[in-house]
Amino acid sequence: MKMDIVTSVIILILTFSALYFPLKLFLNLLKYKEAALGLIFTNLDESIFSFKIFAIAVLIFAIGRLLDVFNAIQPSFYVLIDNVTTLLYFTTDVLLIYAFYKLSVIADVGKDKKMEK
Repeated sequence: MKMDIVTSVIILILTFSALYFPLKLFLNLLKYKEAALGLIFTNLDESIFSFKIFAIAVLIFAIGRLLDVFNAIQPSFYVLIDNVTTLLYFTTDVLLIYAFYKLSVIADVGKDKKMEK
């Protein structure tokens, strides 16, 4: 019972984080298109690192999908493959949240105004 609550809270935090950071980045790019893109290209090392993390997350996601296809063809290892894909999807979520967090911090146009006050 207690573990179900902890698991549910972790899933909720991951879900809302995975929704919040890409949405924040998207809205910032809509509002300050040139300035946000300029900040992304100005901080090139951090941006490239974020895109590398994003690429790794997509690669892990693709491996998880491949395991799902294998699981559909050969269901005898269902529990093992299901546990591995769950771990891969969890890892993908964490990496994507981190990549979008870094990009949203880089492209945050209003952060200079907040620091001046």
